[in-house]
Amino acid sequence: MDTFLKRAVVKVNGQQSDLVDETIITEYPFKLYVNDKEFCTFYCTPENLEELIVGHLTSRGMLSSRQDIRSIEIDVKKNIAKVQLAENAPGLKQMPLVEPIVVKIQTIYEIMEKNIAPTSLFKETGGFHRVAIYDQETEIVTLMDVARHNAVDKVIGHCILNGIDCRDKILVVSGRISSDMIEKADKGSIPIVLSKSASTTLSIEKAEQAGITLVGFVRGERMNVYTHPNRIDLGDELFGKIAKKKRIDCLKSSLEYLIS
Repeated sequence: MDTFLKRAVVKVNGQQSDLVDETIITEYPFKLYVNDKEFCTFYCTPENLEELIVGHLTSRGMLSSRQDIRSIEIDVKKNIAKVQLAENAPGLKQMPLVEPIVVKIQTIYEIMEKNIAPTSLFKETGGFHRVAIYDQETEIVTLMDVARHNAVDKVIGHCILNGIDCRDKILVVSGRISSDMIEKADKGSIPIVLSKSASTTLSIEKAEQAGITLVGFVRGERMNVYTHPNRIDLGDELFGKIAKKKRIDCLKSSLEYLIS
């Protein structure tokens, strides 16, 4: 199955028009069965399908390691996949690292610059979302899909299949961060999420609750750190201001509770 096809389209530019062959990204319907029961249908780019399946089941809390999978069968021609999970799946959730991850500001700028650089395929189709996982400045994996949620599942699935510990890794996405993408990062034990775009109010709330460092609008040498800034090397002075504000907010909450 091709990831893109050529289709004849009428190209219009101002008052001029022409018939040309355009590169169109493939959207592939793909049905998943888990333990012989129909589970869901993906609408995805037809590549890295095993990673997509494993990452999605991880995001749904149904597995946490390769040992939770008994078998995966993919039939591309019939548009189906069958997964058998081990009886004791999911496995135990990984514990936090003893030494927490800390990332330099410049590293974040460099990561995003690499990740948003347009590929030749994106230039042709304009329809791919690209998601990556980094270990500090080192790229672990970058995968693409027509849907950004699928692309997140694919990189998480890659790490599960290859036994990569994500507790000190960074998830980098090209689009808006919604709450369900934070949930995927949480299930995948990823502590930092970076995006060149915006975050929603609910995604910020969920990141705060999950202990995830959420960073948005990483563009050039600017960014917004929405939650848990302790994983970014911001300097002692700013950390002092953050600690002071937290103490003030805590005191205000206590006073409001006593007054009420």
